[in-house]
Amino acid sequence: MPEQLTKILESLKEPLSAFIQTLHPYDFYALYWLGGVAFFSLVLILLLKNHHTISGFLLLIFLSTFTVAPFVSYYFIHKYLYGTSYKLDYIKQMQFADALFIKGTLTSTGKEEITRCRLHTFVMPPQEGFMKNLQPLWVLKPIKREKFEIEERILPNNSAEFQLKYTNFKYSKEINESDIYIYRECFSEAL
Repeated sequence: MPEQLTKILESLKEPLSAFIQTLHPYDFYALYWLGGVAFFSLVLILLLKNHHTISGFLLLIFLSTFTVAPFVSYYFIHKYLYGTSYKLDYIKQMQFADALFIKGTLTSTGKEEITRCRLHTFVMPPQEGFMKNLQPLWVLKPIKREKFEIEERILPNNSAEFQLKYTNFKYSKEINESDIYIYRECFSEAL
């Protein structure tokens, strides 16, 4: 059992370290604020324990500050500071080399400069008709999933071009822009 636990901890070490490096001071401010809300709601729960409705509501607030609120605050803070949008300009599926090439443009819509982006890309099987509406579910089991890193300085409201290359990519149908989803995780390493 200790051997398995060691392997699990080692596998979590890199993603956790990468996550901590992407935190902004505003993330820490949000955590301090959420800690204060949790503390005061716990104090009010203890003071108002005879009022079941109010203490039950405060208990929900207390539990949500530890479970849901940190993730929601992280998402909105990073969307505001490092928000991006992308446009795919060129997609070429090579049949003779079993490769897929993608060129695109990444535009910063946030308020701070971006120095590094992790692009989590998903190539989903093409769908037609009603199944086209269910295509986002294919992110769970895509044809190909890759992670690319872009280390380029992007100022607010500016763009940068990127190129992605999938190797060992074999698929019989033609892939187009609507079959590719890119989740962007951008941040500034200067902080």
